[in-house]
Amino acid sequence: MQFNSFTFLFNFLPLFLAVYYIFPVKWRNFVLVAGSLIFYGLGCGGNFWWLKLLVGLTLVTYLMGILLQRFRKGWLLGAELLMLFGCLMFFKRYHGGALLPVGMSFYLFQMAAYLMDIYRLIIPAENRFIRYAAQCTMFPKLLCGPLMEPADLREQVRQRSFHGSEFHRGIQELILGLGMKVLLANRLGGLWSQAAVFGYESISVPFAWMALLAYALRLYFDFFGYSLMGIGLGRMLGFRLPENFLEPYFAKTVSDFFRRWHATLGHWFRGYVYIPLGGNRKGLLRTVLNLCAVWLLTGIWHGNGGNYLIWAAFLCLMIVLERLFLGKLLNRSRGLCHVYLVFVILLSWVPFAIGDWNRMTVFLGRLFGVGGIGLNPRDYLVWGQRYLVLLLTGVFCATPITRWLCGKIRHHPLFDLLLFVLFWVSIYFIATAAQDPFLYFQY
Repeated sequence: MQFNSFTFLFNFLPLFLAVYYIFPVKWRNFVLVAGSLIFYGLGCGGNFWWLKLLVGLTLVTYLMGILLQRFRKGWLLGAELLMLFGCLMFFKRYHGGALLPVGMSFYLFQMAAYLMDIYRLIIPAENRFIRYAAQCTMFPKLLCGPLMEPADLREQVRQRSFHGSEFHRGIQELILGLGMKVLLANRLGGLWSQAAVFGYESISVPFAWMALLAYALRLYFDFFGYSLMGIGLGRMLGFRLPENFLEPYFAKTVSDFFRRWHATLGHWFRGYVYIPLGGNRKGLLRTVLNLCAVWLLTGIWHGNGGNYLIWAAFLCLMIVLERLFLGKLLNRSRGLCHVYLVFVILLSWVPFAIGDWNRMTVFLGRLFGVGGIGLNPRDYLVWGQRYLVLLLTGVFCATPITRWLCGKIRHHPLFDLLLFVLFWVSIYFIATAAQDPFLYFQY
């Protein structure tokens, strides 16, 4: 079940909120767990063993946490993590990841962080299963994050506040995220898809860049929209989930970009992989090796295809170059660093988006006028007329200005009126178009 579906918006969510707030506070974790399992079960598409797997892993890691606190042995933590990540890799490799349970990567990362923090004495093991289950299965963050610090998540599950103003803000964030997904991400996806319909070898250079920009914005608003909807839903339930996107396309370097893009996943890799390996504390060579390890795991996490390893290797190379000398050069010009960042990130999305090596190289060639005959030399004019306003809107909404504007008018009644219109326009587009799943569901 997706956040942008009629079933969720008009059936599940109203009924769940009614039950959640009717029950006394002491029972709300139980309601949250039950509702989250129903949410996950309805979204399984008939594969109810996914639900059984989620429940089973939640119970197993709860017991593992108690065992780890009692004995606190490194080999025990290693065995527990091997079980979790072995399970993840099995499903990612099995039939090319086609049977990967939805959200598995994210809830296993949350479970792994919980176990590692118990071992490091950051938090004690949870002594009530329902409270731990609420941390693992909370539906606003279950499928695609955002990931949370186990200590913060533990505290909020134990005690959270409920305010009408926060509920109101949660509705605002839910609608804004829905609009990003339905009105920007889904529609921009049409331009990117058109490039494949034409055939990469026959598109013009301007159209190739225009399509790549559409893909970059589509990916951003698809995942940012989901994250914002999840944050809004969490706020409606009394939780404060961390922000996941911080205007990444206005970063200055690749390193800065990935501190802003899916920030909670980057924070997870930094805290549970990069720093434990030594971070940047053991010399340049060790730092480079640690970065390579992190990006290798990041590429593997995203998928089985070699294209993800190419994507990760390219970005890792750029980050290493920034540490060596490129960062100092870029800092001399604020404008140059932004141009550099956008150019590098756009290129990095090519292997991320195109899994076939031959098609990937053809598209890269068309970006620079190589490897094709350009059968549609004026295609960018035809499709530019259809998508120019949408592309400009996407670029504008990706800037810090939109966050600033929303912050300024968030309390004004006119803002709620605009959101009311945005909601029903989004509903119209959902009703008149095929469902387009969130891209990060596949990871």
